[in-house]
Amino acid sequence: MERFINACNYRKIKIWDLSASDGSYEMNLWVKDFKKLRHISHKTSTKITIVKKYGLPFYLFDHRRRKLFFAGILTATVLLLIMSGYIWDIEILGTHTQTEEVIRTFLKENHVNTGIRRGNIDCDRIVKDIRKGFDDIIWVSASIEGTRLIIQIKENEDAKIDNKTDNKTDIKEDIYPNSDAGTDLVSDCTGTIVRIITRKGIPMVREGTSVNPGDILVSGQIPILNDAKEITGYESCHSDADIFIQTQIHYENTLPRKYVKKTSVKFPRLFYLYFRIGKYRLSPFFIWSPYEHYSKSTMESRLKLLDHFYLPVYIGVVGLTPYKPVMKKYTDQQLQDKLNRYFLRYCEDLDKKGVEIIQNDVKIDTGSKEGAISGTLTIICNTGQSRQSEILQLPNDPEEQTEQLGE
Repeated sequence: MERFINACNYRKIKIWDLSASDGSYEMNLWVKDFKKLRHISHKTSTKITIVKKYGLPFYLFDHRRRKLFFAGILTATVLLLIMSGYIWDIEILGTHTQTEEVIRTFLKENHVNTGIRRGNIDCDRIVKDIRKGFDDIIWVSASIEGTRLIIQIKENEDAKIDNKTDNKTDIKEDIYPNSDAGTDLVSDCTGTIVRIITRKGIPMVREGTSVNPGDILVSGQIPILNDAKEITGYESCHSDADIFIQTQIHYENTLPRKYVKKTSVKFPRLFYLYFRIGKYRLSPFFIWSPYEHYSKSTMESRLKLLDHFYLPVYIGVVGLTPYKPVMKKYTDQQLQDKLNRYFLRYCEDLDKKGVEIIQNDVKIDTGSKEGAISGTLTIICNTGQSRQSEILQLPNDPEEQTEQLGE
C-alpha cells in the first residue's frame, strides 16, 4: 500500500480522506486521476474497486430514465430567466388625492403596464409624464427592483381640486395644439365669483360678479394697444387662472324601510382553491354551492421567489358562506341615522376634493315605505372650463375700443 501511495504522489494524483477499513483503504480522488491508476495498480499488485460516485454527471446517469423530470426542471429554469426580464408588479406609494387606480390607468394609457420588458421602461419619462399629467403631484420617483416597478409620489396637500368636473383650471397649452385663436375659461355652473387669480389672459369678471354656465370668465384674446391707447389687434393665448365660485348643488338620497338581514346558519363554509395567470383563472375544482343563499369572498396572493422577484401567478381561495335571509324593517331613528351617515360621507368626499361647504339646508323625511333626505348645499368650489376662443374683430369706432378697454 505504501508503494501505491508513493506512486500516486509521484504522478501528482491528489488523494484525500484516506482511511483504513476492514483490511483495505478508502480514499477520494478526481475522475481524471482515477484513469491514471490502472498502470499503478498493475505495478503494485493492488486491486481497485469503486465504492461510490459523486457529482452531477453520475447523478444524471443514474437517473437517466427520469427524462421528463429533468426536462421540467430545465424548462422551469428557462422560464424563470425569461420572466426575470419583465415587469410583473407595479407598486404605487404616497397617493392620497389621486387613487392608485387613476395612476395605473394613466400609466396604461402611456404604455406602462405589467408584462412590459424591463429594458423598455424609461423611469425618467415616467416621472415627467406623471408630473405633467397631474398638477397636484409635486414629486415623483420611479425605480425598478427585480420584477417590480416602484413609483413613489408626493402630493401638494394645499392644492384645490375641482369638485364638479374633472377639468383642471391649470390649462395646458397643448389642449388645442392646432388652435391659433387661443382658449377662454368659461363658467360651468351658476353662481357668484368670490375669488379670481389670473395668470394668463384677460379677466372678464371680478369678485361679486354673477355668472351663468358658458359665460366667459377669462378671455384668451389680449388687446394690443398703440401709444394712443387704441386697439390695433389681438394676441391669442391659452387662459390660465384660479377661479372660485359660490354656487348651490342639490343633494338627494333615499333608503327603503325594509331590508334583508343575513343570519348565520349551522352549515359549514366551503373553500375552493384556484390559480390565476394574468387574466386567466385555473381551478382543479368546479366552484359551485349546494346552498340557495350564500355570500362569496375571495382572498388572493401573488407568488414571489425573492423580495423583489414577483411572478405573474396568483393563488386564491374562494369562500362560500351560507346564510338565511330574514326580512327586517328600519325604525325611524335607524333610517335617520343611516341617511345622515350617507350625507356626512358625501360631505367628506366634497371636502377631500377641495370644496368648502358654507351652508346646508338638508332635511330628512321618513315614510311608511322609505326614508328620504334632500336639500341644497351652498358651496365654494373651483370653476373654469377651457373653450376655444372666438377671434375678435378689430372695432372701427374709437368709442367701442374705449368700452372694450374699460371691460
